[in-house]
Amino acid sequence: MPRRAGMPAMPAAPGGVRGLWSTAAFAALVLSCAPHAGASFARLDSGAKCFDYLVPEVASKDDCFNAAASALGLGGAQKVQINGIGFTGCAFNTVANLLIFSESHSAIPSTHVSLPSLQYICNGIPTTTITSTVTTTTTSGVFAKLGPNSRCADEGVPEVLSKELCFDMAGSVVGIANFAKKELNNMGFSGCVYNSGAQLLVYGVTPGVAAEENMKLPTFEYICNGIPTTTTTSTTTATTQTVTLTTSTTTTKVYARLAAGQKCGDFQMPAVTSKEACFGRAAALAGLAGMAQAEVNFMGFTGCVFNDVAGLLMYGVTPGVSPEQSLALSHFVYLCEGHAPPLYP
Repeated sequence: MPRRAGMPAMPAAPGGVRGLWSTAAFAALVLSCAPHAGASFARLDSGAKCFDYLVPEVASKDDCFNAAASALGLGGAQKVQINGIGFTGCAFNTVANLLIFSESHSAIPSTHVSLPSLQYICNGIPTTTITSTVTTTTTSGVFAKLGPNSRCADEGVPEVLSKELCFDMAGSVVGIANFAKKELNNMGFSGCVYNSGAQLLVYGVTPGVAAEENMKLPTFEYICNGIPTTTTTSTTTATTQTVTLTTSTTTTKVYARLAAGQKCGDFQMPAVTSKEACFGRAAALAGLAGMAQAEVNFMGFTGCVFNDVAGLLMYGVTPGVSPEQSLALSHFVYLCEGHAPPLYP
């Protein structure tokens, strides 16, 4: 377009339109080469904590289960948030193949729990190496199996409160997943317990029995939903009592059904001595022939007993427990050899 007379000339852009496109392309190239900030995560060896390396914890469940899991190849691990288990942050349980995020308000990074099965995940890469010696306990993961004659309430940790958690997760974590499992209610305890004598993982609920009242036996090893922070050592002295009974031999044995809460030993009556007698003639004479039957050993009683809450006729043997020492509960009805005791002696 021709310039009018007297109009000042406009300076041309360097290189014209082509120069403008070249400048824009150069700017875009510079921007594309700028570094991108990205989160880096580190998975520590068992026994080490993020605090040891002055690296922060993973601060959120989303970062733990998504970004950190993806970065460290743990996307296929089972993921669960469990609060109040002794640390705040993200950790991988190598025994249970479980990625855990936890918030424990009383825990600080320097006091986070250390376990041989727990690998902490940190939000950053350690730049120093610290060698530490870790003393471990017999607990594993987020569950603990106690020794005999100890209850979860004694250690200040909660019970396992569901059959599914007891049989599916807790048993696996403490290394007894392959043992037989059975639900037995109204047996004097509520929770998850390993019966070492019968090699049986048991879950049961007994209404009205508080955690601190759960039955303790030398063969009972309770499994708790948490890790004890203190260790209690108890010494139990077991006294074995030998009872000699003299009975007359008859061609047909007679069996008596006691009142609830009474034991054969209360009346110096022999206990039923075999599973066959309990489930056969004794059950028939006591009017219990049609009831469900189960052999349950190492459960604190010896003999034949009807659990009238569960509707279950049980025969069991607990070594060292005589008829006088057998467990007495308000819903236990014992069957004994001999005639029923008089109502008014």
